[in-house]
Amino acid sequence: MPGAVRVAPEPCVTIPPKLPPGGKTQKSSHPPMKSLETTLPPGAKCVRCKGRATIPMPSHNANFCPDCFVKYFETAVERGLKKFPISSSTPLLVAVSGGKDSLAAWNILHELGYATRGLHIRLGIEGFSEASAEAVAAFARERSLPWVEHSIEAVLGFSIPTIHRKMRRKICSLCGMLKRQLLNRLSIQEGYDTVVVGHNLDDEAGRLLGNIVRNRHQYLDKQTPFLPSTHPRLTAKCKPLYRVEAREIRIYCSLKSIRPVELNCPLSRGATSHRFKEALDFLEENMPGTKRDFLFTFLKRRKPSPSPRPFQDCTLCGEPSYGELCSVCNLLALLRKMDQPHPGDVGS
Repeated sequence: MPGAVRVAPEPCVTIPPKLPPGGKTQKSSHPPMKSLETTLPPGAKCVRCKGRATIPMPSHNANFCPDCFVKYFETAVERGLKKFPISSSTPLLVAVSGGKDSLAAWNILHELGYATRGLHIRLGIEGFSEASAEAVAAFARERSLPWVEHSIEAVLGFSIPTIHRKMRRKICSLCGMLKRQLLNRLSIQEGYDTVVVGHNLDDEAGRLLGNIVRNRHQYLDKQTPFLPSTHPRLTAKCKPLYRVEAREIRIYCSLKSIRPVELNCPLSRGATSHRFKEALDFLEENMPGTKRDFLFTFLKRRKPSPSPRPFQDCTLCGEPSYGELCSVCNLLALLRKMDQPHPGDVGS
């Protein structure tokens, strides 16, 4: 599959952090969260170390200082990782968009000792794609992490804006489908069996609410933090951030000096997934812990997935498909048909 644009060099040496005199790490290793100090009274205590708390955690009925918050965050992620059939020696390909979630996932996996490599898919959205790629490049460069970038236009022949113009419909669902398909195919091409995505608790709870409200029960079987491979050409997918909220990830990024892309995708306005998240945000504000209870109760009571539907090979590209053509080839055929002149236009 063509389309590789840029490959960062593999790091040769990992230099451990220098310890202060005495060989012990300092207690206050993170800058103060000034934006959060005003939300708690001066006498607020960290629930873990009893020091000055600056970070309120309503969903846990707790407050943290910056250092203890990072420890909480790492523990939450490690707790989720223990449920996945992977180890620190499992090669992981991290899908990195340049946003806070994917960069936070990449960072914490790296710091926990996992073997990782980043994969960025350039969507071809003017301004936004360049800023996203630069955020990934800066993050990887500062931490000597390897990564590779592929262009969706180089691989498929169409950029996301071009598909948007041709289809004249909301692009989010099509963009999501194409990213999932390409992420799987490019991961296989890069030699990886397991892919990491940065979906957080808000994402998973919002998706769950949407599937229930719209009676999409066929998708509930795949609503899991770890989706195993069901075909030799399908990678396993894991979501290490499913136990942490979007707000917590923003705080973690600030404490770890992670600088995600500041722009929002200009094509995502009006996405229905945002509405379900907003509904959960309203409930969470009035009843802290609602999102966690909603998602974790579902996962706890979720029945094992039934046997997967049998795949066949797409007649055009050979990738796993439920029909004669896979979803990517179906879309490409439609787009190419749109480029053909209408019979009535010939000679006019």
